[in-house]
Amino acid sequence: MKKWLFLMVSTVLFFSGCNRVQTGDQESDEALAAFNAIVKANLDRKGYHDALKHWGLSLPGGAKFEWTKDTSANNIDFAMVIPAEPFIRAGLDVNRLNGTGYVFQAVKLEGGEALPDLLLHPYNVSDKKENAQGSEDALRRIFKQKNGMVQYHKDLQHYRLFLYNEGETPFEVQWTEELGLNGADITFVIPADGLIAAGLDINRLDSGWVFQPASVDAEASTDSGMGMGSNPNQLVAIYSLVN
Repeated sequence: MKKWLFLMVSTVLFFSGCNRVQTGDQESDEALAAFNAIVKANLDRKGYHDALKHWGLSLPGGAKFEWTKDTSANNIDFAMVIPAEPFIRAGLDVNRLNGTGYVFQAVKLEGGEALPDLLLHPYNVSDKKENAQGSEDALRRIFKQKNGMVQYHKDLQHYRLFLYNEGETPFEVQWTEELGLNGADITFVIPADGLIAAGLDINRLDSGWVFQPASVDAEASTDSGMGMGSNPNQLVAIYSLVN
């Protein structure tokens, strides 16, 4: 009898564990699962930067999306990493980026590798100490710290990660709910006006960036108070990955 009781309790605990919310939010859980599936299908694009304590997913054309292992390690918990050369060729003055949400990193050597000129958008979530075990656990812990960072877009069938706070210029990383669904596996959405004010001529910008004029997104929820139903002038880059 005791043996059967033990088996019943173990079974209940097992299924309870399977159904446990990982981040404290179902939408974030689903977004996490979708992103992890993308990474697992593209392990050759996954990397780790020990000095920054960052995991990263390299994208076609030299862009990268990074997330931290430990939110107390520095004040860059997420980073959008974008090759700067196409923007500079199109007139961008990198000395006029103050207050735009962009940081310019000039070409440099790092670990024996030459890094090109880069535009970075860093985002800080918190200074909480974390000890994540792997890239999946690292992202899970960040989402658990800040529910509401991710929202699902039903019409476009993708998740939107908002890397800005209320009142700030909006930056987004988007990913598909299923690889190969529509060719837009990962999408970078960045504000255009600050770059234009710093000299960028959008008509000369190439390398896959597309200008998207200001619009209202009826599908985007404004429940978080971040004003995500309204989109400013944006630049969009779509990346298709292996599936």
